[in-house]
Amino acid sequence: MKRVLIVTGWCLAIASVWVSTAAVAADRFAQRFALELDSGAAYYSVTLPAAVYAASQCSDLGDVRVFNGAGEPVPYSLDTPREPSRTPATLRPVRWFPMPPAAPGGTGAPLGVTIAADGSLRATSAPPSRAQDDADLIDIAREARAGSRVEALVVHVRDDNYQGRVNVESSDDLRNWQPAGEAQLLKVSYNGSTLSQDRIELNGMRARYLRLRWLDGAPYIESIEAQVQAASADHAQRAGTQQEWRVGIVARTGPKTGEYFFETGGPYPIDRLRLNLPQPNTVAPAVVYSRAGLETAWREVSSATLFRLHNGTVEQSNPSLEMAPDTDRQWRVVVDTRNGGLGSGALTVAAGWRPATLTFVARGAAPFTLAVGSAAAVSSAVSRADLLMGASSVVVAARLGEVLPDEQDADAQSPGKDPDAMRRYMLWAALLLAVGSLGAIAWRLVRRAQFQAQAPSGSAPVEVPDGGGGTGGVGGTDGLAGDVPSGSGAANVTVKDTGAADADGQSTGKN
Repeated sequence: MKRVLIVTGWCLAIASVWVSTAAVAADRFAQRFALELDSGAAYYSVTLPAAVYAASQCSDLGDVRVFNGAGEPVPYSLDTPREPSRTPATLRPVRWFPMPPAAPGGTGAPLGVTIAADGSLRATSAPPSRAQDDADLIDIAREARAGSRVEALVVHVRDDNYQGRVNVESSDDLRNWQPAGEAQLLKVSYNGSTLSQDRIELNGMRARYLRLRWLDGAPYIESIEAQVQAASADHAQRAGTQQEWRVGIVARTGPKTGEYFFETGGPYPIDRLRLNLPQPNTVAPAVVYSRAGLETAWREVSSATLFRLHNGTVEQSNPSLEMAPDTDRQWRVVVDTRNGGLGSGALTVAAGWRPATLTFVARGAAPFTLAVGSAAAVSSAVSRADLLMGASSVVVAARLGEVLPDEQDADAQSPGKDPDAMRRYMLWAALLLAVGSLGAIAWRLVRRAQFQAQAPSGSAPVEVPDGGGGTGGVGGTDGLAGDVPSGSGAANVTVKDTGAADADGQSTGKN
């Protein structure tokens, strides 16, 4: 039992040393970035770029820290953009007026259209024929007066098949026009169903008039509706947050036909996915799944009909898939292969997200650094309200600079310095002590086996001393064989461990 306890103790000692060294290694940060500050303000904020997400090992950026020049952590808050709560958008029919080719270059209202006192448009003559129609004038003055934002236009095309590009311009007086974006409209009959893309995104525009200029021929328009959303401060703040994209992600084919897998490479809060099909003239329904790791199950996050259609100089693809922010790293796309799937070639993906903003207190001396990438770190961020504490100080924008060399690497590169030497010495010392202990136990077991092999066949069992004793006596195993009578019928001899021997080398125990 004593030997077992000794071996167990050494194993526990080795394990504790190993765990402690692993914890030290896990507490290191994978990357450090310089923080560039312009003025002597109390608070600074920085928008976290993709490099910070790529280095983080936590889904909530809990391993992000800010250090001052003395290496002390400073208080900080981490704010992620949230989808604002708002009332559902409504669709309202709007007036539109076909415009002849000469009208866009003129001033004031186009021919056949007048402006009422409230700014709305009225038709005074029949619209031009389709052959002469290359633009349409949209009246959204009522929505502008109500203070609402126009999120998109929905153009219902009468044609069974149409594919074309359109440029959008905006104006408040029908004289000065500004570019407002472009879009591609699509309506195609496919296997008894209709595939359509009839939205023109406007991103909350407040202009009074819009002009649609058709680049590939004007379609027959059944009706036009405006998707109107009441303005809110939260929505304006979210619209001001720039969307970041990680492009060029190549999906690999899975073991089953129609399966594609890809990884984002970091805990990005993905809320947009662009799936770029490898071949033109492809239409295929698909379902998108995600999971955090191999130990978790796949969960469905989005589904859509993917398409890429080519018509002369016009090529049109499915819009980006929208979803709630998702920090999972592993993604799976399952495509319906009943009509050929995606064909040959690689599926490429672009992932978009809205980055978080880090605000910190400039406590202590510069330079300040941002560290990220520690498996052992737990988030220490506080809320922005608790960080500012109602202070009137203005939060100044900071910039994330270059990647700094790791402190451990810098020490390792210095002459005569090895940051891991002490840990290695401790491990080797523990291993050598454990091996020595095991060797001593093995030697004692071998000696005991040899003694039992030399004992007479008819003798009774002999209790071998476990403790120390004098040389030449039965306290040691070397003198025990000479003290035990030989031959059959010998008396039983029990040698007790007294820890001492007499002067003649005989044990003081009783026979």
